[in-house]
Amino acid sequence: MAIIANQEIIPPSSGTSRDVVEGLHEKTNASMSGGTRTKLGISKGPTKSGKAPWGVKWRSSSWFITTVVTLGVITDILTYTIVVPVLPYRLQSLNYTNISTLTSWLLFAYSIGIFICTLPVAYFFHKYPYRRSPLIFAVLALDVAVILFMTINTYWVMVLSRFIQGASSTVVWSVGFALICENVPEKNVGRQIGFAYSGVSVGMTIAPPIGGALYQHMGWHAPFVFCIIALTLDLILRLLVIEQKDLRQWEETSHTTTGSEQTRSEDEEQVRQAEVPPGQLEGMELSPWKVILTIGSSARGMTGFWVTFIYGLIIGIYEPSLTLRVQEVWNKESDFVGLVYLAAAAPTFFTGPIVGALADKYGAEFIMLPCLAFALPWLPLMILKKSLAGFIVLFALAEVALQCASGPAGLEVTIVARQTPGISEIHQFAAMNVAFAISTSIGAVVGGQMYDHLPSGWAAICWFALGLTAISLPFPFFFSGNKTLYRRMVHRGKSDEVEGGPAEDQRNAPERGDVAVPHD
Repeated sequence: MAIIANQEIIPPSSGTSRDVVEGLHEKTNASMSGGTRTKLGISKGPTKSGKAPWGVKWRSSSWFITTVVTLGVITDILTYTIVVPVLPYRLQSLNYTNISTLTSWLLFAYSIGIFICTLPVAYFFHKYPYRRSPLIFAVLALDVAVILFMTINTYWVMVLSRFIQGASSTVVWSVGFALICENVPEKNVGRQIGFAYSGVSVGMTIAPPIGGALYQHMGWHAPFVFCIIALTLDLILRLLVIEQKDLRQWEETSHTTTGSEQTRSEDEEQVRQAEVPPGQLEGMELSPWKVILTIGSSARGMTGFWVTFIYGLIIGIYEPSLTLRVQEVWNKESDFVGLVYLAAAAPTFFTGPIVGALADKYGAEFIMLPCLAFALPWLPLMILKKSLAGFIVLFALAEVALQCASGPAGLEVTIVARQTPGISEIHQFAAMNVAFAISTSIGAVVGGQMYDHLPSGWAAICWFALGLTAISLPFPFFFSGNKTLYRRMVHRGKSDEVEGGPAEDQRNAPERGDVAVPHD
């Protein structure tokens, strides 16, 4: 999903590596059967022969694991977004009516799948640190969902397939990113997470034009065949992953002179340093909903969730109606609609890293408020019908501004999470995913209903988006950052009072394993 695209992530502190600790003490599950799999080292844990798995060095490396998660993000966004510009045309060809409403419920099914499954998945795999196996099952489930959606035209089956797709998506966004945090040296976690998040921009950029062009020239099945090919490559790479905990277990049980002790990589040593005694984390366990409530009880955490929620809500209300608007006013087909989405997504390749660097240096409050304000004039101007080129530019400006505002929201949540005992990386990713899933599901239904049932549905959607953006402006002004913009204006020159960790000193924020001491 687009929720955490281009966010600047602070590397986790060593005091929160519960998953790594549990992984070190977790006994190996039964290995997969089959001689070929054993030879390739695809089975989990050490081989019976004691020999090193095939390609052990690169299969357990930080960059290979990051690449696997990045490809998982790309395929997840690809399979979700590739149908957005073509779905209304497909429903029209099947003689359905109220196209925008039906499209919105299909988008809703995906988001509700994320919402229902994210917290249970995060909670379960926080307690039981399995990583590789759920990622494999998730991509297989996604394959099934794509095949169902492609081959069966009954509407309720299409809804079910989108729900399955959303459920499988939660594994990538929670377990996948936890896999990076647990298998990458702490000093490089922020860089690797940022690289993995770039998969969102890649997926959002390539999916609409590919889907539109394939549907226009090769028919309904073509976009999904493309997705299945991408998912097959994704599955192969997930099968090849070797986690550091499995690598260490192989080294401990190996009785052959393989020289493993001498060739142990620097990465593995640094991952090992993230261990903490299991007893140190006792009494810090939080339930899934309590994680969200705890982060949301902070002014900064609430602001991060709110901006993420509003961004998802606005994206959701436009998704079921934008294609129909372009078709109705300018009589364009699906391949052209894909180019409209491309124009909006492509600039994020450049704006994302810039916004992340600025938020890290100056604070999220200096990014979120200006970007929200910058989005305001373009939203109502999208009502105009005179110029198609002008419409595309206006849509791109509004989309980029809102996405730039949502990026630093993740930074605010990260800072709060780092100060809260019992919240791990998997919890943080899950909480942001839930906020985005709720908002996009509501937005899709509201947008579809407004477009179909209001006399000027498109105008109502644009004014509604303007109102949502406008009411969000006070949040980053009053609550975001260590020293909020409001306090900078009213109490200029006075000493700082810590409200969750200075934006300027985020590197010195308390370790997650330490309890933040409130200031008077």
